[in-house]
Amino acid sequence: SFPSMPTIRTYAPEDQFNVTAPIMEHHQRNVGGNSKITEMFTRYFRMPDGFDNFVYLSQVQQGLAIKTAVEHWRHLRPTCMGTLYWQLNDLWPVCSWSSLEYGGKWKLLHYMARRFYGPTILSAFQTRDNEGQDIVELWATNDQPEAVQARAALRLFDFTGQQVRSIDLSGQVEASGAQLLGRYQVDELAPRRTDVFAVLDLQVGEKSFRNEHVFTTWKSCELPQAKVAWTVAALEARRFRVTLTTDAPAFYVSLDVEGGRGEFDDNCFTLLPDEEKEIVFTSKGTPPSAEQLQQSLSVHHLRTTYH
Repeated sequence: SFPSMPTIRTYAPEDQFNVTAPIMEHHQRNVGGNSKITEMFTRYFRMPDGFDNFVYLSQVQQGLAIKTAVEHWRHLRPTCMGTLYWQLNDLWPVCSWSSLEYGGKWKLLHYMARRFYGPTILSAFQTRDNEGQDIVELWATNDQPEAVQARAALRLFDFTGQQVRSIDLSGQVEASGAQLLGRYQVDELAPRRTDVFAVLDLQVGEKSFRNEHVFTTWKSCELPQAKVAWTVAALEARRFRVTLTTDAPAFYVSLDVEGGRGEFDDNCFTLLPDEEKEIVFTSKGTPPSAEQLQQSLSVHHLRTTYH
């Protein structure tokens, strides 16, 4: 994926903000790398409008690629007992597989990795059975050395944010293992695959985990024109609380700060209407005021990438 726009601005003027511009191609050392990113967009997403949306979507796509692989391999315990992903960081500002940009800024993959490497996770895997029927399986993977009692649920929503079904998946998950919690035919669970999506919620003690699943490609779904709003409040020691709300489901909501250095404690998440999401931004440079941070924040989600 591409590094973020603040990092790109350190090596490219605005007249080079194009994926095939000379400076942008120079900062891509994988032969055909930019073509591969673009071609992969056409498989799963609607083509993004504008360069900043291209950059954002490249990071979402990278994160989903690694997430898909890691969740799959983790649920194969004990056949597969571990994963490493390439690569951690960059030694110059470049388009790469890294999850940490040159300078240390977190790409979206790094936020996602903290979740999909959680000690106990809940994942959906859509495949085809021996009779040619599409099925979806819900698996809990537990890397802890003791069994856990998991409160888990699969909730189906339409793209207006209306919940249409809820299935309880709660149960005990064995130590250091993976467990099938539910198995459903897709045609029974989601007859119109483009109209619904699934939210997977898992609670183990005081720790919670959320995942999502769509039953077709994202480009096939008619995503809502979600309006994400946010407020900023100053905390202590260079820290700020950002509270986000939305009027419709928003997928892979991602925040960035133009002209400021720092990190969020979470990023790239699904936001549902009638809920609030609080995250904390820690400034690493001269701390702005809450009002300055409010103005300099930018928010992307999947639906903002195209008209």
